Amino acid sequence: MSTTLTPSSLAIESPSPKNELKLTLPSDLEIVVTREFNAPNRLVFAAWTQPEHIRRWWGCNGSTLPVCEVDLQVGGAWRYVLHDPTGGEHGFHGVYREVEPTTRLVHTLVYEPMAEYEALVTVLFEEHDGKTTLIETTLHQSTEARDAHLKSGMADGLNQVFAYLDELLEQIA
Repeated sequence: MSTTLTPSSLAIESPSPKNELKLTLPSDLEIVVTREFNAPNRLVFAAWTQPEHIRRWWGCNGSTLPVCEVDLQVGGAWRYVLHDPTGGEHGFHGVYREVEPTTRLVHTLVYEPMAEYEALVTVLFEEHDGKTTLIETTLHQSTEARDAHLKSGMADGLNQVFAYLDELLEQIA
C-alpha cells in the first residue's frame, strides 16, 4: 500500500538566512521549487549549466561530482555521477529539449537506479533588480514517482546545494 501526498504548498525552511526555498505540489504529478538568488540570471544560468561551476555546488553531505558532462544544446545530453562519502555512486542523466540562454531550460531527468521514472524538468531564471528567482518544475509520469522523489530527502538536499550555490555566486559575481 502506498501513501499519496496531496497537492499543497509546503514551506520548507532554508538553513541559509538569505533566501527561503519554497516547494509546492500544484498537481499529483508536479513538484515546483522556487528560490531567489542574489545574482543576475546570467550568473545563475552559468552556474547551473557550466561543469566547472556545477562541480562546486551540485551534491550534498560531503559528496563529490567526478562526472559532470553537459552538451548544452537542444538534443544534447547531460550526465552527472555523484559519489557519496560511503562509496555509493548515484548517476543522473537527461537530454535538453529547450535551451534559452539565461532564461529557460527544459530537459529530461533520469535517476539511473530508477530509470523507469523519467521526468521532465523546466527551469526558469527570472531576473528582477539584479536578483534571480529560479523556478524549477519537475513533471513526473505518475503520482507514485512524484511521491518517491519527495520522500528521497530532496527538500533537505536542495537546501544544502542551494546554500553552496549561494556561496559560488558570491565568488563568481
